[in-house]
Order: sequence, then structure tokens, then C-alpha cells
Amino acid sequence: MLKNFEKLTNELTEQELQTFLPIVLGGLRSKIGKSNAVPGSQIVRGVNSFLADRGITLKLSGVRLRKLINHIRSNALIAGLCSSGKGYYVASNKRELEECIESQKQRIRSQERVVECLERQYLDLYL
Repeated sequence: MLKNFEKLTNELTEQELQTFLPIVLGGLRSKIGKSNAVPGSQIVRGVNSFLADRGITLKLSGVRLRKLINHIRSNALIAGLCSSGKGYYVASNKRELEECIESQKQRIRSQERVVECLERQYLDLYL
């Protein structure tokens, strides 16, 4: 859960895990290779349409999808689950997975730089 984003980033509920997770897992397992990436917005629409067709009113959002993706990756439910600007996919080769790992590292470094800058600003403003 993230401070100031508690409602959006709460831990996944049992209902979400039981309802959304199997659908998302099933869909992503077939998206092998970067060329078969599926955008998050398309996953959300597909899941919600699938559920609506079955009379289930629970709705998946983009934020909750990202929480599910984190759960899938953190629990190794799909080995090599990657993402790019084109969407989510399962790495089809070593290079795709290496690129995904590097992209994640770059995102972490970028976030670290922001935190360092904000901490300096805090010191300048309040100490």
C-alpha cells in the first residue's frame, strides 16, 4: 500500500484474486514475445467484458491490473512476464527478458533520483 494512494493500492482482496487473477493469467500466458504484447487497457476491457457477460459486476481498473501484474511477477506465476510501451507479454527469448530487467532497473533508478531530490528540497525548506 502506498502512502496517499491507500484506496488505489490496497492489497489485493481474496475476491480480486479469485475473480481477476485466473482470467489475467489465462490471457497473458498466450502473449509470447514482445510482438504479441497486449496493452493494459485492453486487458481491463477484456476482463470486464468477460465478467459482465457472466453477470458479475466486479470491475477491474488499470491500477488494480498493475497490482495483479506485481502479484504475478512477485510470486513467479508466469516466468518472464515483461512489459513495454506496447503492453504486457511473456519473454520469448533471453534478450527480451534482459531488456525488461534493464527497463525495471532504469525505472528504479529514476525513482531513487526523485526521492533524493525531494529529500534535498525538504532539508532546504524545513531545516
